[in-house]
Amino acid sequence: MKLIVDKKQRYAKMRAHTGVHLMYGAMEKVLNRTDIKQAGSYVDEDYGRLDFSADKPLTLEQIEEIENLVNKWIYDAIDVEIFETSLDDAVSQWAKAFFDEKYGEKVRVIKIPGADIQLCGWTHCPNTYFVGAFKIIWQEAVASWIRRLIINTWPKVASFAKEKENYIYEIAKKLDSAPAQILPKIEKLEKELSSYKSEVENLKTSIISSQLSKLEKQDGNFDYIVKLEDFSWIDFKTLLQKVRENLKWKILVYSQAGNFAIISDGSFSAKAFAQEKWLRWWWNDNMVQWRDTKILDLLN
Repeated sequence: MKLIVDKKQRYAKMRAHTGVHLMYGAMEKVLNRTDIKQAGSYVDEDYGRLDFSADKPLTLEQIEEIENLVNKWIYDAIDVEIFETSLDDAVSQWAKAFFDEKYGEKVRVIKIPGADIQLCGWTHCPNTYFVGAFKIIWQEAVASWIRRLIINTWPKVASFAKEKENYIYEIAKKLDSAPAQILPKIEKLEKELSSYKSEVENLKTSIISSQLSKLEKQDGNFDYIVKLEDFSWIDFKTLLQKVRENLKWKILVYSQAGNFAIISDGSFSAKAFAQEKWLRWWWNDNMVQWRDTKILDLLN
């Protein structure tokens, strides 16, 4: 039997694994925490993720600091020390040991001077320089009090950067703008959109007020009856607000689904009326509302 190691795959996993160790060390320094507990990890070709204890997401500034520190260690070309020693000796050197794992009398230690030291049995780069580059591409919550960071190392860092660059150029193209002017262009469009929305809302208000002013006073249970479906471009809550602003006396606002509101100008009790008609209701004497299809029977 002949064992063949895929060098390309092995080196890619070495880069990612050493990158995760560097990130762990950088997190302790940037967050000023020595109590970060690893809750899981995974390493593949120039890809890694680390699950760790945290009560809130990392800020963009913290992520940038961690990235900068890891990349500094990479460019410093630090030799990675790999050795075996006793568990007690490793812990005395402040090596991170995960005590939910079982260790023998001798343990394997991965030490990156000035950056990180922990017990590990996996393959690693002999020098941080071989990691090439480091980038945190995502963070997410995976459980209560557990966050996950996902990372790339070289050459996937370059692929990630190229992908984002393409996104930027596509956005710039759609905005008919230079890449450097994307944010100013978006801010300008947001202002224009806000202005258009305000104009539309004012127009809606004018149309609603105009239509309500044309309603004729009726005989029967209600002086004015307003049907939601006649104002299909607004919701029930908005219509109710406009009715209260424009009409008085005994008013019914309703929909075919049975949503209703009975509004009083103070000349009668909306609450007493609803009770008299055996309608389900909620609120007070000046206005009651609910959803009850029996309201449709009062219109016949």
